[in-house]
Amino acid sequence: MNFDAMVLRAMLRLARRRQGAGEAEIALRVGKARDAVRAALRRLDGQGLVERRPHGPPRLTMGGLALALALLPKPAQASRPVQRAHRAA
Repeated sequence: MNFDAMVLRAMLRLARRRQGAGEAEIALRVGKARDAVRAALRRLDGQGLVERRPHGPPRLTMGGLALALALLPKPAQASRPVQRAHRAA
């Protein structure tokens, strides 16, 4: 997974907790420096996935939210035994 995707997922986790997605909070969750997070946010803003506001933390756009949700791991499905038709001998 590339770093921009990690930033999107971190922003999604923060949004679910109704917390602001500031650079410091994102950097803490992705384990990188704030400069790297700032660069990722610029790239994501250029792609229309994040809205950067002058006063307040950045937030996901609808497209960014959809992509972040699509990047979530799929839940494991329980395997069911295969049922075979019985034949008369």
